[in-house]
Amino acid sequence: MIKTLFFSLLIIFSINNLNVQAADTGPPAQIIQKINPTYAEAKILVKSKKFDKAVVMFEELLKDSKNSSNPDILNDYAYSLRNLKQYDKAEKFYLAALKINPKHAGANEYLGELYLQTKRPEEAKKRLEVLKTCNCEEYKELKEKIEKYK
Repeated sequence: MIKTLFFSLLIIFSINNLNVQAADTGPPAQIIQKINPTYAEAKILVKSKKFDKAVVMFEELLKDSKNSSNPDILNDYAYSLRNLKQYDKAEKFYLAALKINPKHAGANEYLGELYLQTKRPEEAKKRLEVLKTCNCEEYKELKEKIEKYK
């Protein structure tokens, strides 16, 4: 009974945390590898800064509805697009991730960075406001970038 309860809580905790992590942290690689090996490969490409190859892989992933409703995948795709300077398309996918999970720390931070890159600091400040209560690295990082932008 206690074992079952423990594992149930562990699974619930893991599932709840899958959608709130930033693109560079996210769920552990082992979990991603088991649940979605193609996504795991795409994340490796992102970490290796092979954004053009990652984008191709994400576009394949997003053809599946379970992936297109995963804010982590949408966030990582947008991050790759932003690093290829495809700002309009990246913004669309950050916003899609935030529509699913408005408090997604990674998507809020990276969308804020996109707003700074596209000279919209007031919009970046709105993303920072969303992150204000998260007590997370994403808040600190975006805050520093906004301060440096001034």
